[in-house]
Amino acid sequence: MSRWRRIAGEASRFMAVGAIATLVAVLLYNWLAYEPQGLWSPLHRHITLSYIVSHGVGMLVSYELSRRWTFKERSERQPGEGFLSYAIINILTMVTIPVGCLWVSRHGLGYTSGLADNLSGNVVGLLISQVARFYLFRRFVFRRPIHYIEVYDDPHALSEAEPGSSDEHRDGSRAPSTSDRVS
Repeated sequence: MSRWRRIAGEASRFMAVGAIATLVAVLLYNWLAYEPQGLWSPLHRHITLSYIVSHGVGMLVSYELSRRWTFKERSERQPGEGFLSYAIINILTMVTIPVGCLWVSRHGLGYTSGLADNLSGNVVGLLISQVARFYLFRRFVFRRPIHYIEVYDDPHALSEAEPGSSDEHRDGSRAPSTSDRVS
């Protein structure tokens, strides 16, 4: 599989995970904050706390789906490894980029309507932050495992590898990688 097809597959799975996590967060938020249709909620009318809890749960859903599905070929060796980096990147990009776009729209370009605020913060800002998160998650949280043949530069092992694949040999065996456990 080509590099760009692999990235496109990851990107489409990343967008699907974002949609699922957002849906979970919005549904949970509305249940916690407003008790829809008489469903009891422990946080009824605690709007801010409901928002924080529901989006925290959405972030956990996003992390698990990203780890198990979006970046399954890149996942860390131990469950939970990289979660702190994931949370920091998620929080920073969800706050700074949309707020920055909103600030530029209002103060730099002079657009002050509600429509302009929503377009700059909730459309442009969120799309840019989504692209930034995809890159940062791939780069810092769900890194590609490094194969021993890449580290030790064994020219015989590299010449045996299939074109376009750095981890599978012609005989079907796989080169050991840093994600493989050593007993």
